[in-house]
Amino acid sequence: MSTLAEAVFRPKTIALVGASADLAKHAALPQKHLTQHGYTGTIFPINPRRSDIQGLRAYPKVSDAPSPVDHAYIMLPTEHVLPAVEDCVASAVRCVTIMSNGFSEAGEEGQARQETLLQLLAGSQTRLLGPNALGIVDLHAQVALSANEVLSLPALPKGDVGLISQSGSMLGAILSRGAARGAGFSKLVSVGNEADISIAELIEMMVDDPDTRVIELFIETIRSPEALRAAALKAHAANKPILAYRLGRSAIGQHLAVSHTGALTGNGKATSAFLHDIGIAELNNFEALLDAPALFRRGRGAGARIGVMSTTGGGGALIVDNLGERNINVAPPTPRMQAALANKGIHIGDAPLVDLTLAGTNAATYGAVLEEFLQSSEIDAVVAVVGSSSQFRPERAVAPILSVQSSKPVAVFLTPNAERSRQLLREAGVAVFSQPEACTDALSAWARWQVPRVHQTAGAKPVLPGDHQAGQTLSSADSQRAFAALGIPQAQEWTLPPTPATWDAASLDNVAFPCVLKISSADVPHKTEMGGVQLDIANAHELRSAAEAMLRRVCEAVPRARIDGFQVQEMVKGLAEVLVGYSYDPAVGPIVSVGLGGVLAELYQDVSIRPAPVSIDVARQMLSEVKAFAQLSGYRNLPLGDIDALAHAVARVSELARCTQPRVAEAEINPLAVLPAGRGVRALDGLVMIGDC
Repeated sequence: MSTLAEAVFRPKTIALVGASADLAKHAALPQKHLTQHGYTGTIFPINPRRSDIQGLRAYPKVSDAPSPVDHAYIMLPTEHVLPAVEDCVASAVRCVTIMSNGFSEAGEEGQARQETLLQLLAGSQTRLLGPNALGIVDLHAQVALSANEVLSLPALPKGDVGLISQSGSMLGAILSRGAARGAGFSKLVSVGNEADISIAELIEMMVDDPDTRVIELFIETIRSPEALRAAALKAHAANKPILAYRLGRSAIGQHLAVSHTGALTGNGKATSAFLHDIGIAELNNFEALLDAPALFRRGRGAGARIGVMSTTGGGGALIVDNLGERNINVAPPTPRMQAALANKGIHIGDAPLVDLTLAGTNAATYGAVLEEFLQSSEIDAVVAVVGSSSQFRPERAVAPILSVQSSKPVAVFLTPNAERSRQLLREAGVAVFSQPEACTDALSAWARWQVPRVHQTAGAKPVLPGDHQAGQTLSSADSQRAFAALGIPQAQEWTLPPTPATWDAASLDNVAFPCVLKISSADVPHKTEMGGVQLDIANAHELRSAAEAMLRRVCEAVPRARIDGFQVQEMVKGLAEVLVGYSYDPAVGPIVSVGLGGVLAELYQDVSIRPAPVSIDVARQMLSEVKAFAQLSGYRNLPLGDIDALAHAVARVSELARCTQPRVAEAEINPLAVLPAGRGVRALDGLVMIGDC
């Protein structure tokens, strides 16, 4: 482990700043916990009003301690924290954990206080964990440096799972629940506001830790996306899976995360897409967080085909039904498997659930079927469901699972409260679940788990035409010119002045009818809602009349709108209208999205999202995830759309992530018409918002 990691997790000397002799106070708990769990280093209680605390000599300040301090744990009222940190910096303390709150999570005043805190650390060798952090636990080193009351438990099982939590209280809750079921941890750490030491840096410490094989995150937001991506790549190279449970998936959850962490949360779907992109498996079931590690220790499979076998039809159906809800492929036994088992006198059908019933609840039958599942090249993982025998006669169906020798993941769902069988399976390193939802959530996360994607950044960066100002919203015409510069095919278009009365015959000679008329104004980004779009205009007379009426409607709806003119486009009738979007998410950075286009895009929310930029192959994967695009793939003999051209368009829009002249905050093509196969796509409307120039 690095010098910093040693100071964080295995300090030889600890100063408890604000230590209390009153065991009823939280400030007394870290010293009590360290002693209780066998800490062998030196503890310096720091309290200017006491000479002795819990049997140890106390000192007024950290600088008064008789030997250097590796880790200082500060439990003072907010107003006294900065002087204490200044003293720690002067004393060359390697790591400081601040339990106290009142920093970035506490509004503008707290943010200013946190910035002052970082200024104190600047240029020193002192690193900060927190503030608003409950501390660290290293069970293998007997270090319990936290005020979390869960550490009052008499014994805590050791394990190989490292936990990093943005919530200090949930760290204790997860530790407590794990201890109750015999699931041990290697290291646990509460990061609080991540003012200095980040989740990414702690992941790298756990990657280097020989006691940790699986890393778990309990997070509310992502503060350093690129650092997290680098850490995830390092974890992948070390064959250490990262699992995440994330708050803020709903709008109200995102609001709570902001108030709790003092950090921007961004779009929940974008965050999930980012975690998936960097190879972190996201769990949505809290119980799965405790039981899933054993499933992931087996590594990634070649696919996501799940075989399900059971001694109880109802219990097996719970698993199959839950997997189906998560769109996970439940693979039936192959004819070869059926024939091999028939030769042993075991007859099974080709249904997705192999229900052995009570008659098959014996070691010979259950073991033979399980062995066939594991040997099949058509199966990537197996769910073994065991009914009441698991509680009363584990030798019947649980024993064969214990003797499995296979690299394929096996998840076990026990339908009764079979504590002895759960213990036996956990001791054998088998993933065992008490809830079908937790079991299938873990399998779903495993099935979707991918190798971290490395973004390709070769080639010239795109440059948008024209001069731009920060915060500027481009007109529709300028936006479409920007997309044309990216290589997105455009509909044929003619630009007309903002006063229809001045249009003469010459200015309309080149217009092809029927056509589409659109208002052109940066102040009217959503033209349809303002009456700024009209279709199927048949001739020049209709065009002029439509423009005059449109001008009146728009000016009534947006009185101060600056009208640049009118866009007249050829009528393009594609097989589908698609929305391709780009935005800079405040939590995870640039993202690209694709989904059904038109005025109902926001209503359906049938979209696929990825961190940008993406390759054409990744763009094709995105298209396969949008249900509405089945209509472009020959569904029920519908004509084929130009999927390749659509994938190229998504990839080109995603290149805005690399655009620095200017930087783009948000962009959208809506709609992008998809023509029949081989005929390409056409951008019919667009919007570009400039960020920092």
